[in-house]
Amino acid sequence: MRILYCLLLPLTLLCLSPSSADLDKSRPGAVTQYLNSYRYLSKQLSQSTSIPEPVILAIAGLESNWGKSELAVNANNHFGIKSKPERPGLSYCKQTLEYEGWFVYATVACFRRYPLISESYSDFGDFILTRENYAHIRDLPSWNYRAWVEGLREGGYATDPGYTDKVLRIIWRYHLYELAE
Repeated sequence: MRILYCLLLPLTLLCLSPSSADLDKSRPGAVTQYLNSYRYLSKQLSQSTSIPEPVILAIAGLESNWGKSELAVNANNHFGIKSKPERPGLSYCKQTLEYEGWFVYATVACFRRYPLISESYSDFGDFILTRENYAHIRDLPSWNYRAWVEGLREGGYATDPGYTDKVLRIIWRYHLYELAE
């Protein structure tokens, strides 16, 4: 399914359909490199869990800064999943921002550490499929990425009140919805 972008101009309706070459030009190098390196993981995870591939990639890209964040580099954690402090050797602790409503504060939090990036991806799937607070989204159709993102927020996936908008903007900006076709 090709998406049309339409502009209503005076006396004219102009519609454009981006070509694959245009989509590649709209992605910065870090995004393209990340997609080339890890898309197979998102595709496998989506097929085994029905979590929409655009959601997986957008969250991984946001949380890992396209594989370049401290957490991604030092702990192979591409989803920002936190850890319990009693997991010595399996955690990576660092300063992070937390939100209470719109109030933001810095704190030190511990995150899960993985030997392989693929384990981060599969753990994200397990995290969503096994927690009761996400039960309401498990039966959503995989094509409805927006409902999945909103459902993750409702389930408490992130404390940032702007998280849903950030994830959706990434899906739209980098045309990640095209990857699920």
